[in-house]
Amino acid sequence: MNSDELPRAQGIVRFDFDRYDDLHGQSTCRIKAKIEADDPRPIWWEMVVMGETLGLHITVNRDTDELIVALTNVAEPGGGLWIDVEQLADCIGGKIGWFWSAMNSQGYWDLFILSFEGSVIPSVAFLGMASEVHVMRMALVEQPSATEVIER
Repeated sequence: MNSDELPRAQGIVRFDFDRYDDLHGQSTCRIKAKIEADDPRPIWWEMVVMGETLGLHITVNRDTDELIVALTNVAEPGGGLWIDVEQLADCIGGKIGWFWSAMNSQGYWDLFILSFEGSVIPSVAFLGMASEVHVMRMALVEQPSATEVIER
């Protein structure tokens, strides 16, 4: 089935989950963003998280700001000007792990979360906002030990 044929209720993930198994565990080789050459402030319109043989192509529906995530075999789909996302350089070499997708309170699928190091702990979130792809870091908040709680 073509990803464009999948119903909106599918959410942002536009691929068969079984195909994700082919990407899961691959080393991250590059993370790129598509920009407009003449933009004074480069806006990330699309992004690709590329493994060794397969990657995730993250785009935004400009009418709804919902993310669309599809599998890709190329690091720069559709041509245009693509740049390395230096802010995520520490993810290069990490194993692509689990993913999550989230719907906001208005019913829009605008958040995609990815783990690296083959982990089940979310580490990077991609947010569709104002027709752009924004990136956020995630980290676990350390819980206090039982001793620390009792001493309070």
